[in-house]
Amino acid sequence: MRRTLIFSLCLTCSMHAVSGESHRAQARQTLKNYGLSHCILKSFNEDSALKKDIELSAGTYSFMGRGLHTVLQNEDTLQVLHDPYKDTRNHVSKAFNLTAANSKYSDEKMVFHACLQVYNSEAFDRFIRTQDAYIVVD
Repeated sequence: MRRTLIFSLCLTCSMHAVSGESHRAQARQTLKNYGLSHCILKSFNEDSALKKDIELSAGTYSFMGRGLHTVLQNEDTLQVLHDPYKDTRNHVSKAFNLTAANSKYSDEKMVFHACLQVYNSEAFDRFIRTQDAYIVVD
């Protein structure tokens, strides 16, 4: 009986740990997708169906959508103390500006290519992991 109880307890704990890791991975991916959306949006100068679609996607990945990170506020003043989404936009913007993505066919930067370079970079993954402390716990 005691072995069964210990086994059941260990199984439950391991399932919770796997579930927690899956939640963390999902939260990280959502924040990365949010960053990619904003990276691409930065290049639009005109309204279009594509811009509207990307804006809606970015909204979905945000705190007010289905984002899995919380915005930390002072409870009394409601002053924002930490916003993982704003920090992600800032990180992506800086990284985009530092990314070379020119084409021999155009003098303009290839926005999608640059954004994918940022999105797939180890530096972006490291940044995303720094936001783990703000993941909403189930």
